[in-house]
Amino acid sequence: MTEQAFSRSIDKVSDVFRFAEDIFESDDIAQEVRFPIQLALEELFVNLVTYNEGAQRDISIAVETHDGGVTVTMTDHDAQDFDVTKSRDVDIKSTLDERKPGGLGLHLIQHMVDHLEYDYQSGRTKIRFTKESQQNDV
Repeated sequence: MTEQAFSRSIDKVSDVFRFAEDIFESDDIAQEVRFPIQLALEELFVNLVTYNEGAQRDISIAVETHDGGVTVTMTDHDAQDFDVTKSRDVDIKSTLDERKPGGLGLHLIQHMVDHLEYDYQSGRTKIRFTKESQQNDV
C-alpha cells in the first residue's frame, strides 16, 4: 500500500491523478481498472475539497493493488457526514439541458466500482472503493 497526503485544493487533482497513475504503471494495472478508479478519485477528491469548506487538514489517499485490482482509501478530517454509498435521485433519462445539476458523479461511481464503503466517526470521513481486475472474473 502506498499513501500520500494532498492539500485541500482543486489544483491538486492532477497530483492525485499522477500519484495513482504512477502506482498503476509500476504494478501493470489494466486500463479497464484504471479508468473507474481515476474517475472515482477525481470526483471524490473534488467533492471533499468543495463541500468540506471548513476543513484544514490534508486529504490522505492510500492505494493498494491486488491481483490486477485496486483499492483506494480516502480519509478526510473535520468533514461533514455525507454517505457516498446512499442512492440519490438522479435524472439519467432527460437531456443535459433538462436535468438539475448534481449527483451524477456519485451515481457513476456507485455503478463503476465493485465495492464502495463509507465510514464517518467524529468528523473523520473514510471512503474505500475497489475495482477488481476483469481477468479475475474468468
